[in-house]
Amino acid sequence: MILLDKNEHISCSNYVNKETRIFSFLHFDKGEQKERKFLDKTFLAFVVDGEIEIKYDGSEHVNVVSGKMFLLPGGKPIVGVGRKDTLLLLCEFSSSLKLCSRFSIQQLVKDIPSDSSFSFYFLSLDDRLSRFLSLLVDCLQEGLGCVHFHQIKRDELFLYLRAGYNKEELARFFCPILSRNMDFKDFVLAHSHVIFDVKSFAAYANMSLSTFNRSFKDAFQDTAKNWLLLRKQEFVKNDIIMTPMSLAEIAEKYHFSSTSYLVTFCKKYFGKTPNELRKEIAQESF
Repeated sequence: MILLDKNEHISCSNYVNKETRIFSFLHFDKGEQKERKFLDKTFLAFVVDGEIEIKYDGSEHVNVVSGKMFLLPGGKPIVGVGRKDTLLLLCEFSSSLKLCSRFSIQQLVKDIPSDSSFSFYFLSLDDRLSRFLSLLVDCLQEGLGCVHFHQIKRDELFLYLRAGYNKEELARFFCPILSRNMDFKDFVLAHSHVIFDVKSFAAYANMSLSTFNRSFKDAFQDTAKNWLLLRKQEFVKNDIIMTPMSLAEIAEKYHFSSTSYLVTFCKKYFGKTPNELRKEIAQESF
């Protein structure tokens, strides 16, 4: 496919950037391992080509091949390993999104089978969705990427999910983000980039510590202490390697009493000092 006047598309003020894009690609070389970032986001993942092993939630290992799709729910630590050279197409969305104008994702709660769990579940692409994704991949790779195109194609994608899969299949697939307690879950995700202490979070939510911990476990299938620690690690490491912030600024942002405590934190959880992390990322070729 040839995109005419490509420079005009790319230079348009409506062309997507890292903050506004909905669809993105993720490449794995054979044997390459990548740890999930941006735990506050939820994605649909489509294996365009290749095969990937998913280490889901720190325990379950599943191989997913070309022609399959799976869910990357917010709050779930996930590691991927390329079993072949692999290309994933990711689609960012929120759990409040509708499958069509009359049916929201959250309405699937009542269709979750009694034997269903929050474990990994994937679906095969039907013919309609396969054709749709083939054209979408071609368009995105060629450079067709304005905000409106991304939004329209996501709406179209969810219509095909609604049309091509029964409610039980969709309920199993979306189970990790379906909850009768979504208000609480959205509240946590919205504030987890600034609050990392369980007691402070419970107080901010105007809940007792025991109630907060129970609600958290129900919504995220993990303890608040462990989940918030993982989030803090994610954000601290991201600011170290992805921003020009000074160590003093990072220490203040994440409530370390001094930069020396930040260094101790990094050594404990990443095995390197902040400066070593920055030096390492600067040496990488991508």
